[in-house]
Amino acid sequence: MLYERLNSEMRSTVDAFASRIRLLAWEERSGLLAEAARPFADRFDGEEARLALQGFVTAVLERLGPGEVTDRHQAHLLSLSLNPEHRALGLAYLEANPEAAWELLGSEEDDSLPN
Repeated sequence: MLYERLNSEMRSTVDAFASRIRLLAWEERSGLLAEAARPFADRFDGEEARLALQGFVTAVLERLGPGEVTDRHQAHLLSLSLNPEHRALGLAYLEANPEAAWELLGSEEDDSLPN
């Protein structure tokens, strides 16, 4: 698990954030997680920025526990994770529910996609 490799300060940050969004729907979690992850990416360029963003997303998802994938936003977040098990769960859901993938691609309101 990526979370277990984080220093204590970063673990506290991830834990606090995961606790804050735990009771929200996946769509809300997605937007807040994208917003919270961007500052980590802003500290780096190129590949390092992408890895920082994905690392934060991965650590938060590990603390939330992916559970059963029931939502396109949840599947999208899982597909962005550095954890291969998360990615497999997310991609399997999107493959089994192609309309969900198209909805994600066509949604102008969905700002959970990293830039």
